[in-house]
Amino acid sequence: MPPVDDCLAVRGLGLRLPGVADAAQLARLVDGAAVAPAPVRRFTAPETDLAPLDWRTHAPVPPRLPAAVAGRGLRAVPPESLLALAVAAEAGTAASDDPPDPWQVTSLVDPVEAGPAAVLWASSTAGLAEYARVCVEAATLDPGLTSPILGPASAFNGPAATVSIRLGLDGPNETTTGGSTAGLTALVEAARLLADGEAARALVGGSATVSRWSLAGLADGFVAGEGAACLAVSPCPDDEPGIRLGRFRRTTLDRSDLAAGCRALVRAARPAGSGRAAGPPAGAPPTRRASEHDAPVGGAPAGPVGTIVSTVDTELVEALGQGAHRPVWHLERALGDFGAAGGLLAAACAVAYCASAPAPTSLLAVAIEPSGNAAILEVSSWGAPTSSSGWWGERSRPVGASGPPT
Repeated sequence: MPPVDDCLAVRGLGLRLPGVADAAQLARLVDGAAVAPAPVRRFTAPETDLAPLDWRTHAPVPPRLPAAVAGRGLRAVPPESLLALAVAAEAGTAASDDPPDPWQVTSLVDPVEAGPAAVLWASSTAGLAEYARVCVEAATLDPGLTSPILGPASAFNGPAATVSIRLGLDGPNETTTGGSTAGLTALVEAARLLADGEAARALVGGSATVSRWSLAGLADGFVAGEGAACLAVSPCPDDEPGIRLGRFRRTTLDRSDLAAGCRALVRAARPAGSGRAAGPPAGAPPTRRASEHDAPVGGAPAGPVGTIVSTVDTELVEALGQGAHRPVWHLERALGDFGAAGGLLAAACAVAYCASAPAPTSLLAVAIEPSGNAAILEVSSWGAPTSSSGWWGERSRPVGASGPPT
């Protein structure tokens, strides 16, 4: 497909990731901080012939729902949908000391006046464990004893529907699934909906949970990723400072030479002569922060300082880093395999990094699948900093701010 040139402004970021307390800590991981090793956990499938499976993964991530959305009726909501609701509410809710915000579910601002709000979500594990349980109970229990609650809980679009219903949003909601490009595809779809006038704002997220059933689809050698992230986005005014997502592109690369295709894709996204001095050796995290003198006049980044890649092909990442003048950071190697949510997590990592940089900064977020499907976008900070924690416009709040956990 042709590139999508419409820019999106990031209004908030919600995170629920193992060992990551906020966006600043996520930025430090991208900047080269050590990631805590994941222990081996055992996953079973009771009442089946499947043998237990041991896999490296972190402990389940608690949703820590903000007070604005905590309430009755959540006990039957699946864990992944709770994670989605938590990060969506965090991304879309202003910090408690700020004025009412159009995203806030309890805001005095009528959400209808703010325009339709779309929800786009990427996941390859939503509803999987619940669907498997339905199948097991149907085969092992007497007729009629399978819990009716499991039916809606097993829906693959559970996270998107939960966010839309629980937050009372009135725009379209869509679910993308498949490989790691699905997460960036969700952002492409958000840009399309906003450009076509079908929505005035959007919550775009991705999530993953781990079960005995989901491990069958994970690549060998990777930590099983669990957690969620969400970006609140809206159309980007030309003169507003903040974090921008722009120049989206989806394409299919030649499978016979993915490395060459990936290098060409990244080069095409970086204007000749753009960027700053070389960072760490190829393949290492981007430990060099953009300094004040690197920023050109006008508060715009000179070009991407690095690339965050979501793929299960480690050789491809190494090939992408060979001879590169800017560092390449591998999401799956650092945080784990999040399946369809990988591309969205790569974009969220880039947003966190840009928000913590002391000067206008730009990163590329890339998702590549073994089939050759690829997606890329540029994440950049723009204009003068408006807070100590990031680059945000007047209607936005610092990344990582959230309500009290419950």
